[in-house]
Amino acid sequence: MIRFDKEKCISCGKCEKACPFGSIQMTEHYPVLDASCKECGQCVKACPAGALNVEKKESTIDKTKYQGFWVVGVEREESQLKKVTLELLSEARRLADRKNSTVTLIVFGDFIPSAWKEAAERTGCDKIILLAGGKNTADMDFRVGAVVQAVRAEKPEVVLFPATADGRDLAPKAACRLQTGLTADCTGLDINEEGNLVQIRPTYGGSIMASILTPEHRPQMATIRPNVMKIKWKEEVKPAETELFQVKPENSFGRVIIEVIQEMESAFGNLEEAAIVIAGGYGLKNGENFRKMYKLCEKLHASAGATRKAVDEGWAPAEIQIGQTGKTVAPDLYIAFGISGALQHTLGMSRAKRVIAVNNDPGAPIFGICDTAILGDAGEVLSAMLEQIEEK
Repeated sequence: MIRFDKEKCISCGKCEKACPFGSIQMTEHYPVLDASCKECGQCVKACPAGALNVEKKESTIDKTKYQGFWVVGVEREESQLKKVTLELLSEARRLADRKNSTVTLIVFGDFIPSAWKEAAERTGCDKIILLAGGKNTADMDFRVGAVVQAVRAEKPEVVLFPATADGRDLAPKAACRLQTGLTADCTGLDINEEGNLVQIRPTYGGSIMASILTPEHRPQMATIRPNVMKIKWKEEVKPAETELFQVKPENSFGRVIIEVIQEMESAFGNLEEAAIVIAGGYGLKNGENFRKMYKLCEKLHASAGATRKAVDEGWAPAEIQIGQTGKTVAPDLYIAFGISGALQHTLGMSRAKRVIAVNNDPGAPIFGICDTAILGDAGEVLSAMLEQIEEK
């Protein structure tokens, strides 16, 4: 909380100018702070009279009792661990090594397939905790309660979730009940000199990267985007300890199913794990060209993507949006039709191994990051490619 001392204030107005959020308004004599204040402290630094200061609350948590890095395996397949889970385990291992700590995989249910266990061990996972006790371990209410109970009992220092649909549902609910902070959609993680988790994410439309800390609460929690962390396999594999944690029944919220909505299957497969992604932007000009792009995807066994602007125009569905506010992809090949290459979009495809860009603007930023540049009308080039493939 920002505290203001009227006796020291000299009414210079420097605090108002220093506030990056516009939260300070100068009255005739004194500054007034509104509810939009983020307590960043810029006004305190700018005040020459020392009339402003940040009042810090003392932590009531014994942080020394919290140890270890957890990865919550929200996404699951019968045959193998999801790629995003392996990415998070590898990143947790890297961070844990910095603190001489351990890595634990959280699995819902009383059984873990051998393929899952072996894959987790190859990333350097030390322990696997099975959260058992629910009739339906896929139920979100059970999962929230299970994570909360396990965290309170085991006291991990850090808990990481994938920034997927289920991860984004589970993480904030668990963080709220645990009364701790949560940073969403992180694209990077680090450990600072004090040993706190540095949670890095884009903000202000992707124009800057924010480094967020949770210094006074535990556990430190974050969701991490798929395809932004690298999977690193350990040469020396050690067996992971397996522990069964019995989840206690909790009071139900009394929910009832009103309507069952069948999930629409994508014609192009899983975008986040696709080997080939063909994406369209505002330069495709209309929905008809997007329909042509979908046909090209089918011919090349690719997944379709789109920029936010194309989605806002109604040319493409929101579920295939790529970028800061959409999905993150890491294909072997990324073909961009009519995409300018704004930072908000490239944040979601920067890990593509090869990029082919089609644009009629020779100064488009996308040409600065692509491997192959095609200068021309995106719709015309798309039609020509589709015609040639259909002839074959």
